[in-house]
Amino acid sequence: MSPAAVSSRLDGLERTALWLTLFWAALYGFRHHRRRTRRRSTLPSLTVSTRPTSTELFKSPTTRITLENFHLRYQSTAWNALHQSSTARLAKRTEWRLVLQAVYDMGSLLGGLGMLGSVTLLLWTTAQLCSTLYSPQSHSAESSPSRVFSKRDAPSDEIMTNSVSGGHTSPALQLIIPGLTTPLHHLPLLLVALLITQIIHECGHAVAAALDSVPLTLAGFGLTVVLPSAFVAFPSDETEALPSRARVRLISAGAFHNLMFWLALGFASWLGTSRIIWATIGYYDVSPYGRVIVGVDQESPLYGHLPPGAVVYKVGDVLLASQDGAQAQWEAIMSTESAQPMPSLGWCADEAWYLEQDTSCCSMLRPSPGSSCFKAPGASILERCIDPLRFLQPVNGENARRCEAATECGHAQVCIRPRGDQELVSLIIHMPPWLRANDADTERTIVWQGDKSEILEEVEVGDWQPSYAWLPMGLPFVWGTLYSYLKMLTLSLYFFNLLPLPFLDGGQLFDILSEEWDTRQPRISENLPLRRLEEGEDTISPTEASQVQHIDRNKGALRRRIVHMVVSALLVLCIVLSLWNTYF
Repeated sequence: MSPAAVSSRLDGLERTALWLTLFWAALYGFRHHRRRTRRRSTLPSLTVSTRPTSTELFKSPTTRITLENFHLRYQSTAWNALHQSSTARLAKRTEWRLVLQAVYDMGSLLGGLGMLGSVTLLLWTTAQLCSTLYSPQSHSAESSPSRVFSKRDAPSDEIMTNSVSGGHTSPALQLIIPGLTTPLHHLPLLLVALLITQIIHECGHAVAAALDSVPLTLAGFGLTVVLPSAFVAFPSDETEALPSRARVRLISAGAFHNLMFWLALGFASWLGTSRIIWATIGYYDVSPYGRVIVGVDQESPLYGHLPPGAVVYKVGDVLLASQDGAQAQWEAIMSTESAQPMPSLGWCADEAWYLEQDTSCCSMLRPSPGSSCFKAPGASILERCIDPLRFLQPVNGENARRCEAATECGHAQVCIRPRGDQELVSLIIHMPPWLRANDADTERTIVWQGDKSEILEEVEVGDWQPSYAWLPMGLPFVWGTLYSYLKMLTLSLYFFNLLPLPFLDGGQLFDILSEEWDTRQPRISENLPLRRLEEGEDTISPTEASQVQHIDRNKGALRRRIVHMVVSALLVLCIVLSLWNTYF
């Protein structure tokens, strides 16, 4: 990553940290003001104010908002009436209730399979990450894998990931780190997608509770530092009194909703719903031949030169239109870390003028601003420093003649092109009618001198170009990014929440299934010894039976604790190794 890109990311992190600090400072300031106001308006009493009241920001008969330890919590009982009425309707329609119970029983089965899948996925990812630490190729400079980051291009039908090319495959699980594995400015969309998937998850618990007439006590949202959350609560005595089948259905319903939501999003992608909607609204799909400029980082040198709405259809001498699509061609050109090959064609230049140019920049490791090292094919002594704009961005349309060799040029001319190690990229863009300065301004050439990967970091491109100037430029891009995060996070929440950990649904599901397995297994320990059978005894005393049951319960609890500890250790190890591979 270039120093400019690193500096830009650090500035973005600083701004984000500043806004978060101001947000939480304002909340705590409001809480302090509310606490002082309450003390002044309340008469002295013998009772001491309790801790919960000191954390309140707002309270009404149905709503309560609290703030404690950088956790903002909103809870309300306003949804209880809706849940109660839904429960009453389901109780009257027995056939619908039985059908829905059968559907959510299928969700219980998928929950059990998902728990096994999540543990398998965790084991596989941990093994992959461990293998990268001891692989000889991971420490070799010659065979080190090149990372291809698709950070500024969010297609609606694909999740945003970073793929690793080379001798290693990408781990099955990857951390989402805003500012590193995902663009920092995607953080609001990422948090919105996370909140939506959690709401869908909690709705699953609420529906399953209504099927078994379990009342809803409260529902709400939370915000911990920057991470949003959603929750529902039910009476613990009523949930524990449910049969095992109903409890499993209630616990696995949230993950079941996440899986169904992921399938629905995938089905919508397969139908091409987004393409139909955008085409109907008035957007034009440019993905077969180009990439539309959606936005440019304000701190980028390209800001002001790449107007949003213009379409990049050519990079250097390479057209973006290809069999794999313009997006794949764009990423293949911009993401490669190898030296860019010389253009397939050069330019004819006057030999006398060319020989008069300076040669200082040709001996530098990096090109100097405003000039690049050009050479004539097969003649290294003819290297000279030339302003690349003379050929890549000619003035007044005076294009120099293109050539492959000097024989194609005129008398006393030489065929020159940038040296292969020069970091030069020319972007040829098509201007829509509303962006043209005049009738002749249909095409522009933008020349970039520097690391090509910075273009991916600083320029947002998309598939859809508005047909009219009044249509929002970034609307398809924002929706495509949100859609991608929804698909990724809802599936991630399905697997993560089914891990057998005490604080997740998977832990409760594993405990119930384990208890059911223990109760249905024959207890060999309850069999009488042969000596007592010979003496005529055929039963054991209640005290002995109680002791046996106590021992069996302890064994089951120990087994569950061991599983929880092993899975927790694997999860921590996976996170540590992912951070190590990401940063080092």
